[in-house]
Amino acid sequence: MSSRKYPAKGAQVKRKEDGLTGQVYVSSPTTDLVAVRWGKKDETGTLLYDIDQFAREWDLARTKSAKWQIAAASIAMIAVCGIGLHIGLRAWDAWRASSAAAAARQHADASARTLDDEGAQAERACSRGADEYLQSIASDRFRWAYGATPDERFSDQVAVHVAPGITTSVSDKLLLEDSSGVFKRVELVCSFDSENNKVLRYWIAEGDE
Repeated sequence: MSSRKYPAKGAQVKRKEDGLTGQVYVSSPTTDLVAVRWGKKDETGTLLYDIDQFAREWDLARTKSAKWQIAAASIAMIAVCGIGLHIGLRAWDAWRASSAAAAARQHADASARTLDDEGAQAERACSRGADEYLQSIASDRFRWAYGATPDERFSDQVAVHVAPGITTSVSDKLLLEDSSGVFKRVELVCSFDSENNKVLRYWIAEGDE
């Protein structure tokens, strides 16, 4: 298990690469899963990560309080250490951030082809087996959002490579009936073994994890 700190559920985040904003929907140390919901214009989606991948690609958005604290710390540093030291630290921070971004891009380029292939394979297998799993836990108390075809209930664009040959995918197209008879949208997660071409398990993502 990674020693990185898991973000709080509901935390606002920003993707380092392109500035895309989102919100942490699931943060589960027990399953090493961080789910980020993002939205821009008329588009929304959910992305799944393990904690190390999340830390490489996303930053927690700074609140007004955090920005004030950073400004106060900077003023104190200037008073104690002088303008020269302050400029040196800023230059060091900029170099470190640039190096981290370059490393993240290099890692993403190296694994992109494998992730694309495994994501598409997982999308098909997870989509086709989802009904059988849902019937075993919910009988007929589920339905799929309009336009979710049998082969497209999961998306290969929200699949994360969590181990060699193991891919975790998420579907946000499932509607599950609650105790009051209302169908509500939930997240269905699927773990897929691409080496053996089989689904390992499904589960409903709990928003309070």
